[in-house]
Amino acid sequence: MRIESDKVYVYRTPVEGSEAPFEAYRELAYEALTRLELDLPDEGEITLKPNATVLFPPEKRIITHPGFLAGLIEALAEKGVPPQRMHVADGNSGEKEGRGHTWQVAGYRDALEERSVRLLDLNAVGTRPIAVAGGVVYESYPISTLVTDCAFLFNIPLAKCHNLGCTTLSIKNLMGVLTSPVRHLCATQVIDEPFAEDLWRVTETGLSLFEDRFYHKLADLVTAVRSLGVPRLSVVDGLIGRDGTAFNEGSNHPLGWTVIGENEVHVDTVGTYLMGLDPLETPYLKVVAERGLGTNRIGDIEVVDLASGQAASAAELLEMRRSEPLMPISSGGSGYYPRFREDGSAVPWRLDQVNQQLRKDGKEAIPVP
Repeated sequence: MRIESDKVYVYRTPVEGSEAPFEAYRELAYEALTRLELDLPDEGEITLKPNATVLFPPEKRIITHPGFLAGLIEALAEKGVPPQRMHVADGNSGEKEGRGHTWQVAGYRDALEERSVRLLDLNAVGTRPIAVAGGVVYESYPISTLVTDCAFLFNIPLAKCHNLGCTTLSIKNLMGVLTSPVRHLCATQVIDEPFAEDLWRVTETGLSLFEDRFYHKLADLVTAVRSLGVPRLSVVDGLIGRDGTAFNEGSNHPLGWTVIGENEVHVDTVGTYLMGLDPLETPYLKVVAERGLGTNRIGDIEVVDLASGQAASAAELLEMRRSEPLMPISSGGSGYYPRFREDGSAVPWRLDQVNQQLRKDGKEAIPVP
């Protein structure tokens, strides 16, 4: 099936429980990608960018599973891309052997060596400044040359929640293409310092200025990456999903799908919906949609089931969706609270700091859900 830019493609496989073997991830990725006809270049480097910023064991579901990468690599090889033209790369936080964070522990080294594919650090090469047309926060971004100069970019996140982003799928995974010190958009950055006194004030969005700026940083990043003109495809590892903070606080749940597409906003909208959350209430998706980068209305996106080759109906999508949402949580008070209320609306991140500012301004605090 030839891929179309505004459509999203879903491939499903049965899965039970909170863990799955390497082979299950490999087969899911391989079977999905082999069903798509891609315009792959005859020469140049192919960059596969997973979510591998903190190198945990793969079964924890904090990073893209090495088995999923293996399946994509094998599918690309079958499509005529030799392994010497492929590399897996991320701007990770570095190997920390004392904490057990290594490429070996993550399962990447063995999986890639077995398939003769290189493992590279996006921060260990050159950087190009890329202008952000109409940027709200950033006018330009420093992007690794492994991305700016590649012939094709595969963006390979996993389906999990995040304490700030709510869902971390293809858009947030692009943070790893930025080089230090800019890449950590989740932190208060130099560019935020002029707004330091107002960062925790609630805006008309119902969230803090800090959050608003973070979501616009993500929109600026999508704009910059698209301006490169590099062919790209997002492929979400959604066999097992994770709720919680994106890191140690959370649980794993069976999903049994991969979501694929060229438009990152559409991919994340479908992924967020299938995770059981409302894309219309997910803050970063609201911002990227408002900025014209795609729609966050699930009904406006044609989702094709790769098994049948037909567009999935609303009823079929509802059947694929988790009835109990994967819920992102943030720290506050004496523990953690959900980022979405029962009515689906978003609760501000770091509510303690937001409420502290509200009280300082003589306003009523926001209840902790």
